[in-house]
Amino acid sequence: MTMRETQAIIERVRRVSAELLQLELSVDPGLIEIKPGQSVYAWVLENTTWTPYLREQWIPVSVRAPHALTVEFVPEHDYAPGQVVSLLSPVGKPIPVRENSSRVLLIAENVYPTPFVMLARQLVNNEKAVTLVLSERALHYPLELLPPEVEILRRDTDWKWPEQVETLNWADQVILLAPAMMQATVYGNLFEAIRQLRQHQIPDGYICGLFYPRLACGTGACQACQIPGNDHADWLACSDGPALDLKKVAFA
Repeated sequence: MTMRETQAIIERVRRVSAELLQLELSVDPGLIEIKPGQSVYAWVLENTTWTPYLREQWIPVSVRAPHALTVEFVPEHDYAPGQVVSLLSPVGKPIPVRENSSRVLLIAENVYPTPFVMLARQLVNNEKAVTLVLSERALHYPLELLPPEVEILRRDTDWKWPEQVETLNWADQVILLAPAMMQATVYGNLFEAIRQLRQHQIPDGYICGLFYPRLACGTGACQACQIPGNDHADWLACSDGPALDLKKVAFA
């Protein structure tokens, strides 16, 4: 899909928890092809000549042909059915699932696992085993929004969960999610733990981190969402991400 600007109409507003909102949008049929990991960059069109500089990044959680897209996020404003929204999409690339991967471990550290919802559904539909580890803020996520086939593990405050070593050995792929201000610490610690466990033999794409900084342009033009990489190569969360192979990210 090529990034472009379209308009959508809010068809339904649903509060799914004290903080989380879901909007069902009527969108251009091309947006039904959006994949897990990709998002939309949105602002509501009002009867005003003022245009906000920063749009909001909305995370898709489901699609329904021919033109229904449901997004989920922590709202900054009030929304109502009938409002028209400008969408810049798709932002980012799909989350890559390793070839022949049959067991996927998802870890949400102190952040709602919204970016995992659509991915988990895709994995389950493809008959892959999925385990989701939740900690801190993630523990308050309404689990009924996730596919029932997903195994849920709860992580305590010392960065561990029951049978952690066994779970890491079980997984064919690990995908991490943490708040922007915690990513360097969380992703660096988990990468080092896996590196020690696998005796420094980590396949390409085995452990990925999702990067969701506050975006300025969403197109890669402003360079504001740079993620430092190894070998003097930096990444852009908006165009290269959100999923980056942590073998290629510099944590020091």
